[in-house]
Amino acid sequence: MTDRPARLLLGLVGGALLLAAVAVDLPRVSDRHFWNDGATYYGMAVSLAEDGDLRYEQRDLLRVLGVYPGGPQGVFLKRTRGGLRLDPAGGFPWIRRATEPAIHFAKPFLYSAMAAPFVRALGAPRGLLVVNALFFSLALGLGYGELRRQTSPGRALAVALVAVLGTVAPLYFFWLTPEAFLLGLITAGLVAWRRGHPLLAAVLLGLATYSKPTNLFVALVLGVEPLLHGWREGGGRGLVRGLVESLRRGAAMALVVAALFGVNWAATGELNYQGGERKTFYTRFPFEAPGVDFDNSGFWMTTDHVGPLVEGRDDDKYVGRTAPPRPPQEIPDSFVRNLAYFWIGRFGGAVPYFFPAVLAVFLFLGVGPRTPAGWLALAALLVSYLFYIWLIPDNWYGGGGTVGNRYFVNLLPLTLFLVPRGREAILAGASALAAAVWVAPILASPIHHSRAPGDHATWAVYRVFPAELTMLNDLSVFLDVWRKKRPYGDTEGDPATGRRAEPAAYYLYFLDDGTYGQEAAFGGNGFWLRGGEKAEVVLRALEPVRAINLRVSGGPAGDLVTARLGRARQRVVVGSLKTQAARLEPRGTGYGFYDSFVYLLRFESRYRGVSPADPRPLGAFVQIALEVDDRGKPSAQR
Repeated sequence: MTDRPARLLLGLVGGALLLAAVAVDLPRVSDRHFWNDGATYYGMAVSLAEDGDLRYEQRDLLRVLGVYPGGPQGVFLKRTRGGLRLDPAGGFPWIRRATEPAIHFAKPFLYSAMAAPFVRALGAPRGLLVVNALFFSLALGLGYGELRRQTSPGRALAVALVAVLGTVAPLYFFWLTPEAFLLGLITAGLVAWRRGHPLLAAVLLGLATYSKPTNLFVALVLGVEPLLHGWREGGGRGLVRGLVESLRRGAAMALVVAALFGVNWAATGELNYQGGERKTFYTRFPFEAPGVDFDNSGFWMTTDHVGPLVEGRDDDKYVGRTAPPRPPQEIPDSFVRNLAYFWIGRFGGAVPYFFPAVLAVFLFLGVGPRTPAGWLALAALLVSYLFYIWLIPDNWYGGGGTVGNRYFVNLLPLTLFLVPRGREAILAGASALAAAVWVAPILASPIHHSRAPGDHATWAVYRVFPAELTMLNDLSVFLDVWRKKRPYGDTEGDPATGRRAEPAAYYLYFLDDGTYGQEAAFGGNGFWLRGGEKAEVVLRALEPVRAINLRVSGGPAGDLVTARLGRARQRVVVGSLKTQAARLEPRGTGYGFYDSFVYLLRFESRYRGVSPADPRPLGAFVQIALEVDDRGKPSAQR
């Protein structure tokens, strides 16, 4: 294959994306529902296109309701007092500082601003999808051009396509969020760096850093390169020259970031679009009806600090707008677990969702050849990885509505510099096979899996990976409310009277379809195992657990149930409607999560049966009672 047919094929892919952006009726195919942060970026883009501002007003709500009758579900808004306003009657310079309270959209505006002209011309959400198509195509085209510098057109094309399309990234083409935009922007910045245009790279990566500040670590390649080059070329003097060049690049990038935050301040009165009086809204929205305002609707979602809050250190920072402080002993354990989860987690792990990037790292380190640019890209990837799991240990993959780690999309362009010369065919072939197993079934129904982001994680090919207990409350499978945090016993107490929760009370989380969720049978609360299936159930206890006592009752056909807790294992044989007891003793106190104790239980049912009263395939009914060490503390906070 020569360059011409390779570039023609890339053009066809880009044309198909653009055609899909214009042709697809996203509100119709999504049943007129938003997901993730789409409502905020949609609302901002329409407000910028129609009003030229970032304010949320009743007319903005009415515009959304005209297309999405359910309203801007999940919209982020903040109440501000300030910002600049045009005042033609006030004389030169016709600008004044606003003093009256206002409500603004509370996300970075750059993506929506880029889409605003297209929204003006084509409407929303088509205008946003056009931007997604353009920047997706930009990432593919620039990726091919960069890889072409080291290999043949055919291999460069194969790797460029599989590095992006062989991951979960194409799903985000249909999202009204900046993932595709940032993918193209960061790819352009990194390619500009490699082509010898550092200031252009600084500008592009500065734009990406404003949109998501953690992208600062991707820009490490830009700042560190002159230092290494100067040291190799001229010792101390060379290092000084390298430092000057690094500072020049850093200053250019900082100027871009500062300018954009300055625009945010001018438009809203605050620099931090995630801080202050910030809320997210579901079902009820300000100005929707008389009496509904910012104060009496929504949920606080404020981010005014870096890193998790810690008991004894950050108690004064907790004002009911963030997750509560965590006991200090939980932080190191969470960090260590996330070191592995980031790569092999069931819901956000890089291996199942971004296999080409992981394979590129292994080939780079284990096989080579290795290049200076590759080492810099690897350093940027690893620093970003460590910072993500330290900064947001219980939500480093992008929130409960995401598919895979959407933040990893920003790191995907680094793959271009990690593919060793001569190993392109290995990466392309192996990645294509991995994509067929893990991401192709998701990409075959992108809208369904965007709206039901946890469905795929119940499949057998994903259950081979461990569930990320560090993000227990935010795993995407728990958008199905029957699966999440189901109480057994009095788990809350009564703060008004001072009554404590029951020490032996607990919550269960149902990770898959091996159960039917919380039910009552055989005189108590428990859950049915789906006959002949395996199940994982997370038990979250209020106090450290000494023993888990199981009461297993057979379904219509009886059952043979195997229960596991770590290395502890019990097998129970029960006849139809008969009951047997079993006991599991944990090693240690479980995983600490917001001052509660988490244990992963695994069950396997052997037989199934149905009854005239219940046509479901039933195995056995399981009830749980705990023996705990009562610490005399109130119930968990989150």
